[in-house]
Amino acid sequence: MERNQFHTVWLPLQDRFYRMAFYMLESEADAKDAVQDLYLKLWNLRDSLELIREPSAYGALMLKNLCIDRIRKRRPAEDLADCPALSDPPDEQLSRREDLGALTKAMDQLPPGQQKLLKLHVLQGMSYEEIQKETGLSGLNIRVQVSLARKKLKQLL
Repeated sequence: MERNQFHTVWLPLQDRFYRMAFYMLESEADAKDAVQDLYLKLWNLRDSLELIREPSAYGALMLKNLCIDRIRKRRPAEDLADCPALSDPPDEQLSRREDLGALTKAMDQLPPGQQKLLKLHVLQGMSYEEIQKETGLSGLNIRVQVSLARKKLKQLL
């Protein structure tokens, strides 16, 4: 496939691919990276792309697999149950695991939006401004939702 053909067939699909990646990854930066990885793979396969009848479907399938790989890679770092301090005595480690288990159960009872904002702010250490840029929500709304989530966790714990 020639460069001009690639530009006319594949590049118009870029916005659709980005929206799909953003929906799956819930992060603007990760979505942009996934789409970029997709286009690199497509460019490397350009000689066989002429056989593809539905570029949109083919690209969406490739992108879905790339997004799933990204989610699998980041999941262990976000798992609360796998972070006991190894230098603590065993009884303290057990107590921490129990506390983390209770916290995880309480977090599961929060509304999904509050869960996401609380994880971004507390677990990932993002500022309210960074969360605002990533989610598009207003700073005041983010502060209120995080505050409500914390109050709900205190009640549950």
